[in-house]
Amino acid sequence: MEKVIRSPLILIVSLFLMTIMLWSVYYGAFSNVFESVLLFVLIIALSTFLFLILFHNKRNPERKISWKSWTPYELKEEDEGQQWVTYRATRKVYIFFYFAIPAGLMVVAVFRHIEFMPLVVLFVLGTTQYGIYWHESRKYLNDREEV
Repeated sequence: MEKVIRSPLILIVSLFLMTIMLWSVYYGAFSNVFESVLLFVLIIALSTFLFLILFHNKRNPERKISWKSWTPYELKEEDEGQQWVTYRATRKVYIFFYFAIPAGLMVVAVFRHIEFMPLVVLFVLGTTQYGIYWHESRKYLNDREEV
């Protein structure tokens, strides 16, 4: 269950749903029925996610996921090895943003006639960040498990 909670796919899907919701609100691209269904899906997904965290914390009191921490929950630094993996992954994410933010601004400026381009750029930046972090942490953790 902890793998599901800490999975970047959960973050990517929630980012996608929020992007579609913002798209619908600001650009009126969908019908009211679709917006209602999307809002319902968001509420169900958030409730399920919070229930999973509550259930996980009850079953694993020694590995609780904090409710009041502002640190992203995927950054579980339990030992020096985990800290090193986090360091490597966040370094690559930082390098990505170093180049991607100016590129994203250029894309928004060039395609300014497309109203929703800022949402697309934010979605791509967010999903790529989660993907880089997930790929890096998975690479090192899989190597560690084989030892």
